[in-house]
Amino acid sequence: MHRAVIIICALLLCLPLFMKSRSSGTKPTPSAFYVLSSSRIFVKVSGDVVNSGAYDTTANSLASIVINMAGPLCDEKRRDRSLFVDPPVQNGTAVVITRKPDGKCLVTVGSMTVTERLILGIPLNISGMSESDFGQLPGVGPVLAKRISQYRQLNGGILSVKDLAAVEGIGEKKFILLSNMFIYP
Repeated sequence: MHRAVIIICALLLCLPLFMKSRSSGTKPTPSAFYVLSSSRIFVKVSGDVVNSGAYDTTANSLASIVINMAGPLCDEKRRDRSLFVDPPVQNGTAVVITRKPDGKCLVTVGSMTVTERLILGIPLNISGMSESDFGQLPGVGPVLAKRISQYRQLNGGILSVKDLAAVEGIGEKKFILLSNMFIYP
């Protein structure tokens, strides 16, 4: 009798664990990227710095903060500010430091390449992509990249993520894979 009571108690304790582990039967849509907290971003710093690479920093960081993280080879006072207004950097920003012969440093702010953004899991902006950018996406070769670019051109130069489903050569599986890589407006 004592064993029966222990077995019943053990079953009652394990029942919630069993019920919690059961799935609902619906599969979530797989995502190409893990979700980053909205307060963290990746910024690439390259050029004349001690440690070039991608830096994980807080959202709304200024470019100068990220530059200092990379260890620039020039003093902050010697940076050429004529073309540089210390803007907040965004996810996927690329900052390049170039030291001039006179010792000053030129700071340029741009965007990471599609490949770099894919590696870091940063969503892409479909509006600003070129044919060669589309060709770098997984499952998209040069022929399909050309079709996507032509589709965009035939439709007024505007392409949304939903429009990818209408491009010849993009089936349902490929559309799901690709659509998870873009920022939705």
